[in-house]
Amino acid sequence: MIKTMTDLDDFVRGSTLYGTGGGGPQVMGRKLLLGSFEEGKDISWIDIDTLQDDDWICTAFYMGSIAPLTDKDRENMEMLGLKERVEPRVLVRAVKELEKELGVTFAAIVPVELGGINSPAPVDAAAQMGKKVLDADLAGRAVPEVAQTLPRIKKLPIAPLTCCDAWGNVVLIRETHGYDFAEQLGKMISIPAYEPIGMACFAMQVKEAKGAIVKGTMTRNLETGRAVREAREKGEDTALAFAKAAGGSVIFRGEVTKKEWESKGGYMFVDLFIKGKEDFAGHELKIWAKNENHMTWLDGKPYIMSPDLVQCVYEEGGDPITNTDIKEGDQVAVVAIAHPLYRSDEGLKVLGPIHYGFKDIPYTAMEEAMG
Repeated sequence: MIKTMTDLDDFVRGSTLYGTGGGGPQVMGRKLLLGSFEEGKDISWIDIDTLQDDDWICTAFYMGSIAPLTDKDRENMEMLGLKERVEPRVLVRAVKELEKELGVTFAAIVPVELGGINSPAPVDAAAQMGKKVLDADLAGRAVPEVAQTLPRIKKLPIAPLTCCDAWGNVVLIRETHGYDFAEQLGKMISIPAYEPIGMACFAMQVKEAKGAIVKGTMTRNLETGRAVREAREKGEDTALAFAKAAGGSVIFRGEVTKKEWESKGGYMFVDLFIKGKEDFAGHELKIWAKNENHMTWLDGKPYIMSPDLVQCVYEEGGDPITNTDIKEGDQVAVVAIAHPLYRSDEGLKVLGPIHYGFKDIPYTAMEEAMG
């Protein structure tokens, strides 16, 4: 539950820490949630077991590339007349459109993932609509594709999907060929908006959803953000505080020496190179990202990889860094967190190295990779 401004900041910080370099901009997530906080809305979450089995829930989230806008993007926006945003809370509109399509009223919203926008934003949307939000999410981390969430593994229907952007465009995807095609349709809709769009999907009854969520993650976000802040206030090692709160490990410290990126197909692809220092002097860590961090190489050899989490934080202060903001010269620590929930054959198929085209790199659990 968020009762104070400190709670709000801790929650957004913690959410971003589990965003693995993606999950959306925390500035935007904080701004949305701050609006509900200042309006005196109830900002809290509940356990799914407090709902009835036949209650309906859905997920709501932002979809799109996290790449920064280029001058060419701005020119295209001008040509399309994208000047005045008319929909301040696109998730609220997306959820309402999904209720209209299905003829149901959702008892609660569950965040699709963990991240700086995709955790705070659905909490904000629920507060604005007077709905409950689950102390849970659908992935236990940030993922670049909604088709990589647990409901897909449980074979729950993703359609219908409703899409809304800030410019007032609303799209209904009533049926799809499959999960991956639904993801591509959503990305196609997000590209001409030139910023993430709001979506709602995976309408399910509670009895179905119980096996397709990661419980307790909103509480964990708040507690992790609080642990990092308290460590900073005490002058302690904030990266270690994050690792301890998350049950992970600090796997590298150093300076970002090179960042290469491109925006393609609605995703931001990044190659990041970090030169080691202190205990890691003489070594180099490479990180590959598709929105989120998914593959790493230590001195040229495959190291920690998805589905396990890899998150960069500023060495000074411990704040999380998204791949949009990280830059050459940054002094960073890298934290890795095991994610056993996706280590099944089906889980690795949708979130492991093979999914990202690294067919010659077998998944190695971080515990084994670290020796």
